[in-house]
Amino acid sequence: MAVGTSTAANASDVQRAYETAGDWTKYDGERVKGSNSAPVYLILHGQLRWIPDPTTYNNLFKDWNGIQINDYLVDNVPIGLSLTSGAVLAKGSGPAIYVVTNGQKLWIPDPNVFNKFYFNSGKVVTVPDVVINSIPQGQNIG
Repeated sequence: MAVGTSTAANASDVQRAYETAGDWTKYDGERVKGSNSAPVYLILHGQLRWIPDPTTYNNLFKDWNGIQINDYLVDNVPIGLSLTSGAVLAKGSGPAIYVVTNGQKLWIPDPNVFNKFYFNSGKVVTVPDVVINSIPQGQNIG
C-alpha cells in the first residue's frame, strides 16, 4: 500500500490563497455560458445569475455579442438568484437607473458601470416616481 505525501503550505501561501479565494466580483458584468450548455448567466455581485429567457436578456443588454464561453467561470462562480423573468432597466424622473429584478431595484451608479455590464440605454423604461420609490432597494451594481 502506497502512502501519499504532502507538503505543508507556508503562511504566505495560505494568506494569498485566502485573500483571493472567492473574490468573484472581479468578473462582475461578464455574460457567460458553458461550452456544452445553453443557459446564459450574468455575473453580478460575484455570483452567476441565470438569465431565464431571451425576453429578459433583450430587456437588459445591447445585443447577444460578447457572451463568453467559459467553463471555468460557469463551474466555479457561486450560483446566485436567477434574474426574474421580465427583469428591466428602469428609472423615475431623476437620472438614477436601476435593474429591477427579484422584487428589488439595484442602482447602477454611473455610466462606466452601465457600460461594463453592456446594458442597453435604449431599453430603460421611465416609470412614475411613486412606482420606482415603492420598490425595495437592493445591493448596488458595481
